[in-house]
Amino acid sequence: MAADVDEFRHEVRAFIAAHGHPMRGEGLRVPRDADEERAIRAWLAALYGAGYLGGGWPTRWGGRPDHHPLLDLVVMEELILGDAYRPLDQVMLASHAVLTYGTEAQKADLLPKIRSGEHVWCQLFSEPDAGSDLASLRTRAEPDGDGWRVTGQKIWSTDAQWADRGTLLARTDGTVDRHAGITAFVIPMDLPGIEVRPMREITGHEEFCEVFLDEVRVGPEHVLGELHGGWGVVTAGLASERAFVGANAIQLERMFADLVALARAVRLPDGTAAITHQDVQATLADALVRVEEVTLIVRDTVERILDDDEHPSDGPVAKLAYSELNVALTETALELLASAASVDDEAAALAARWHHNFLWGRALTISGGASEIMRGLVGRQLLGLPRA
Repeated sequence: MAADVDEFRHEVRAFIAAHGHPMRGEGLRVPRDADEERAIRAWLAALYGAGYLGGGWPTRWGGRPDHHPLLDLVVMEELILGDAYRPLDQVMLASHAVLTYGTEAQKADLLPKIRSGEHVWCQLFSEPDAGSDLASLRTRAEPDGDGWRVTGQKIWSTDAQWADRGTLLARTDGTVDRHAGITAFVIPMDLPGIEVRPMREITGHEEFCEVFLDEVRVGPEHVLGELHGGWGVVTAGLASERAFVGANAIQLERMFADLVALARAVRLPDGTAAITHQDVQATLADALVRVEEVTLIVRDTVERILDDDEHPSDGPVAKLAYSELNVALTETALELLASAASVDDEAAALAARWHHNFLWGRALTISGGASEIMRGLVGRQLLGLPRA
C-alpha cells in the first residue's frame, strides 16, 4: 500500500502543478470576482473528473473502485502543499450528508452538480445566540401545507455569498429534548426570503456571512434524512470535518519552517540574525517539539479513523491540538517580529503572512466546534468527567 500511496501522491502533485489551479492568495478563501469564481468551479470539476475528489463515493456516483480512505488525506495534503484551492464543505459535509441521508432523487439531482462544480455549498448551522451549541438553535420551520416556512438567522456561514445550496438546520418540534426536534434541509440559496450579508473580518476579507431567512418556503423534497432527525445528519458530517481539520497537521510543519525562515531573516538591534541567539533557539526548539507532538497525535487519530477503530473523542482531540498550536505558533512569530530592529524583503513578506495567520488563527479554534466545546467532548467522552 505504501508504494501505491507514494505513486498516487506524485500523480496528484503533478496534476496540481500542471492544471493552473486557482490560487487562494494570501488569506483569500472566497473568489474575488466572477472570473475567479468560474476558475474555482472549473478547478473543482477537474479534481472530481480526475477522481481526486469524491474517490470514496459509490462507483455509481463517480467513485473509484480501488479507492482507499488514505488517498483522501493524500489529496488534502497535496492541495495544502501546492497552495491550491481546497473545497471544504463540498467534500466533508455536503456530499457526505447527501450520500448518507439523501433520497435517491436527491442523490441523482445533487451529486452530479457537486462533481461538475455547478453547485457550491454552505452550512447554515451556527446562530448569533447559539454559536457552537447547535442544539440551542432558534431558527424554526413551521408547517405550511405539505412543507414548511423557515424563519431565523444564521451566522459564520462560509461561502454563503456565492453558494448555490445550503445545508440548513431548523427546529421542527419545540416540545421535545433540544437535541431532538431538529430537521436538516437542503435549500437553494436563491429562494425568496433568503438574504445573505457578508461580514468583513479583522483580516480585511469577507469570508463569513450572516444569513437571514424570512418565511422561506421549503417542501418535502428539501428534507435531508428523517424529519426531526437533523442532529444525526449534522454530527456525522462534523465528525468528518473535524478529522480533516486535524489532518491539516502538515500545515503546522510548513508553519514551523516559515518560523525558522523568519528567525533567519529578522535582524536584532545588535545587527545579528535572531536565529543566532540562544533564547530564540530555545523557543524554536520548544515549538518543534510541540509540532512533532501534535503531528503524532493527529497521525495516530487519522490512522484509527481510516482503520474504522476510532473513539468518539479522537476527532475533537486532533482538532483541538491542531487549532490551538496553530494560534501558539502565530503568537511566537509576532513576538519574534516585535524584537526585530529591521527586516529585509524576505522577512517583510513572511511578516505579512504571519500577521494574517495571527488574525485568522482564532477562527480555526471556532470552526468545526469551538475549543471550549471540544474540551467538553474530550472531558466527557475520553476522561469520563461529569457534565459541569
